[in-house]
Amino acid sequence: MNTGKTADRRVNETEIEKLYAFTGQHYVAYYDVQTELVDHLANAIEAQWAINPEISFDEALKIEFRKFGVFGFTTILEERQAALTGKYNRRILAEFRCFFRLPKIILVIATVYVVFQLLNRSHYPDYSILGLFVITFFIEGIAAFLWLKKNKKQQKITGKKWLLESIMKNIYFSFPLLFLSNGFNIIYQIMNKIEMGFRTILLFSILLVLLYLFLYIRMKILPKIFQEEMNEIVKKHQIIK
Repeated sequence: MNTGKTADRRVNETEIEKLYAFTGQHYVAYYDVQTELVDHLANAIEAQWAINPEISFDEALKIEFRKFGVFGFTTILEERQAALTGKYNRRILAEFRCFFRLPKIILVIATVYVVFQLLNRSHYPDYSILGLFVITFFIEGIAAFLWLKKNKKQQKITGKKWLLESIMKNIYFSFPLLFLSNGFNIIYQIMNKIEMGFRTILLFSILLVLLYLFLYIRMKILPKIFQEEMNEIVKKHQIIK
């Protein structure tokens, strides 16, 4: 971590470990964010030493940490979380849009037609719709459980926590938790207040197909993207798997 030829004093390995511990003590649990902060702090400390070689490591660290303001590293962590969450939400939306271009849109329309016909011919379309939503919830729950199991295995291999894993956890668990807390009751109340006619069944058919498209993206497409990026992050930070 060199800042110039005039700087003779460098942050050593012991001090680097102290910086990692320091970021952890200040509520940064993710190794990739820690590494970014450690790199910044080490370069800033070396810049101070270039001007005043007599200043101690601890004093230089205190000076740099004060520059982060009252909230310390929290602001940086929140910015990284927001940026990464936005990136994956946009990626999900982009994959979702792909289903509304030729030739995939033909399959989507055909699926809506099949679901509509099945619900329309049902003697109890309201309960059929409700049952499909419940099935979706269980599939989402299974997907979340399988991802969590895989994530724990990944953490055992690397021995580290990663911000991307945290973002993916939120993505996987958001719908099951939302459905469990409010979604089921909202859908049930709506279905009790409206008549199950042609338009209503068609609307729920479209909604169910869109929901299952979203589920497919999260279960089949997103995990591959996540694993590729996770491998790159691990490789970048030189963690041997």
